Amino acid sequence: MYHPTWLDTKITANHQPSVATKSIAVNPRATNPTATNPTAIELTAIKHCASKLSAIKAWSALKLFYRQHMPYARLAQKEAVAVIHHLHSSGTDSTDLNQQTIVAAIRIKPIGQYQLISGLLVHPHYRGQQLSSQLLQFIAPKLTSRHCFLFAHPWLIGLYQRQHFMVIDPSAFARLPAEIMQLYHRYHSEQRPLVIMQLHDAEVTAP
Repeated sequence: MYHPTWLDTKITANHQPSVATKSIAVNPRATNPTATNPTAIELTAIKHCASKLSAIKAWSALKLFYRQHMPYARLAQKEAVAVIHHLHSSGTDSTDLNQQTIVAAIRIKPIGQYQLISGLLVHPHYRGQQLSSQLLQFIAPKLTSRHCFLFAHPWLIGLYQRQHFMVIDPSAFARLPAEIMQLYHRYHSEQRPLVIMQLHDAEVTAP
């Protein structure tokens, strides 16, 4: 059983640790040459640097994952991203990124007061294991009923319906938020038809 987690997207690969922070990480006495042991401040700086480096590495791995399997995707730092990792059989530390590989991901993009689910992606070698459903169930607590949308490929409608998303009939497009419709018209085409779906409460049976 794989376990989804939230990815830290607050620090991207464009935000590199400062020279001073790197110096502290390499040499804890860099800010206090006379100290024989790292002070509490220095230890805090080391932990902060390690956290930044870990976030940068995770973000780079995510971008590589999408570049390899969904090259048209464009990631944004403001998005919330949930991922599923595969821990290599030789690994013993589930927090060590060197022992992990991203095998599935999904993104929540804020659009004004609304949410847009996008980028649901499962590595080809890991499909058929219900990872998409696991991700959708994992992010469900963050989603807002009737304010959350997605653009589905026709063959994925059933997957989303099981998670309480409902197909929006074209006759109801005029009542949808302008921001959502603008994005839909940008992504939808005859060559790549998409279906607008909206999250509803579990007991709701019609739009």
